[in-house]
Amino acid sequence: MKLYKIMKKPPFFLSASHWMTKEDHPIKSGPNSRQAVIIPLLLIQYGSIRAKAKTMTKLRKYFISSLKEMIVSAKSLKNNPHLGKKEIDAQTLKDMENYVHELGISGIGYTKVNPNYIFNDFEILYDNAIIITMEMKKEPIASSSSLEASKEIFRTYEALGIAVNKIADFLRDRGYDCHPSPAIGGDINTVPTAQDANLGYVGKNGILITPEFGPCVRLAAVFIDVDNLPLAKENEHKWIEAFCKTCNRCVKSCPAGAIYEEPKQLHDGTHVYIDLHKCAPPFSEGCSNCISHCVFTGGNYHKIKEVYEKRNHV
Repeated sequence: MKLYKIMKKPPFFLSASHWMTKEDHPIKSGPNSRQAVIIPLLLIQYGSIRAKAKTMTKLRKYFISSLKEMIVSAKSLKNNPHLGKKEIDAQTLKDMENYVHELGISGIGYTKVNPNYIFNDFEILYDNAIIITMEMKKEPIASSSSLEASKEIFRTYEALGIAVNKIADFLRDRGYDCHPSPAIGGDINTVPTAQDANLGYVGKNGILITPEFGPCVRLAAVFIDVDNLPLAKENEHKWIEAFCKTCNRCVKSCPAGAIYEEPKQLHDGTHVYIDLHKCAPPFSEGCSNCISHCVFTGGNYHKIKEVYEKRNHV
């Protein structure tokens, strides 16, 4: 029995929906939305008892902190000022971006949230999104299927949870209503949403590939009730999709055979390269092969693009 399939949502007190009021008008998930996977349940589900005990002991700090930030994110909805302020001026936007980088955030983008990217039976207060990325250090990620790799993954989960709440506080202090959505316990599929925000492009490994750090990033979001965000209009990284079809390093490196060379069609008509059920066991042991073996992890984005386009006469 798969725990992460039984428990489809966090406990009610961690859910943003629980803290919404009758005056709120949340945006619900679309007809083709996916079920959320609660990451900590993957660690509980798989691996030996000894391995779990060792992992949970070492990651305890990150779990507890991430849980606290989830609670803060959900409860903080009641702190929205409700001043009806729906435009953000250029100086405030610049100040926010400077503050975001001070928090250790690597990248920031803006987009309108596709309802199909809201997890099934979840809802968000606003569909204008600030998407943020945080770099994962390559050295621990390279030690795939190790405790060091797990610690680096969960370090960024924790840090993103802290960051979205601080960003929300910054915006509320300036009169804006918002809804922070952390990396663990978030309300949307941030990977395709970040692609919409022109922060990178989704690779065959199912991870956002960014020009700065390749796939060595984690993602989170803050939804804001502002109508004039500088939303991304196009994606300049779309060439990655064609490149990945010719590469297949992640396919060959996956110990569980969880990455398909050709996409599989789901019941809703969408196509995916990742089999989550196969991926879950090695991921629970700290596997990050699909990141560490990715050509964009060790290579230069712009040089890879230049070589690819020259070979293919693009």
